[in-house]
Amino acid sequence: MTAGGETVARKAPRFPIGLTLAAVVVFAVCCGLGVWQLQRGAWKAHELARIAALKHAPPAPIGQLLPRMLQGEDLTFAHAVADCEPAPATPAQFHMISDNGEWIARTLSACRLPPGPYDGIVVDRGFLESSRGAPNPPAASLPAPRRVVGVLYSRPPAPALGLVHPAPYVLVADREIPPALGLAPTPYPDAGDNLQYVGAYWLTWFGLAGAVACVYAAMLWRRHHPKPHLRR
Repeated sequence: MTAGGETVARKAPRFPIGLTLAAVVVFAVCCGLGVWQLQRGAWKAHELARIAALKHAPPAPIGQLLPRMLQGEDLTFAHAVADCEPAPATPAQFHMISDNGEWIARTLSACRLPPGPYDGIVVDRGFLESSRGAPNPPAASLPAPRRVVGVLYSRPPAPALGLVHPAPYVLVADREIPPALGLAPTPYPDAGDNLQYVGAYWLTWFGLAGAVACVYAAMLWRRHHPKPHLRR
């Protein structure tokens, strides 16, 4: 470009330090989240394989599992069979949930065990059929469970139902022997369903990282190669 017969050199654009730092941070965060999702995907595959193996394993006597619980081994979803010590009928603990649009009570009782590291385990015995449709927890005493076959789940904070040292799991009954009148053993939802979306978004995060890199490269190119009409 000329001005008064003299050639004026076009000033080179400065390097965009702020833009570069912002792009690097966003790119690194997206890549980090993508790697984390890949790691979560690998963990999910391992966990689903573990759950599938436990599903098809025969139930183990609870006495064989208690020492492993004491050592901190994760026995979630393991099949177990517990022979409970004889006990009189006691008030049960009820947890109200919705089932097909109706309120119904899940029933928790204590299964007392022979002397050992734990004096018993909380048993989820399923639905109390007489509670269906009632919004408030019932007040009822039920016979103590005698033989319970079911699946172990990590025990959330809950009443110990008179147990001094309860096992750190709930035994969710598949069946009771003999069956308890009025109770319908009901398994928890399939644990694999809760893992459906774990690790599923790795491609999204890596795609966003690629998009950030492309946008940054395009903006740099435009800064150093402006359109002809902007040079005047």
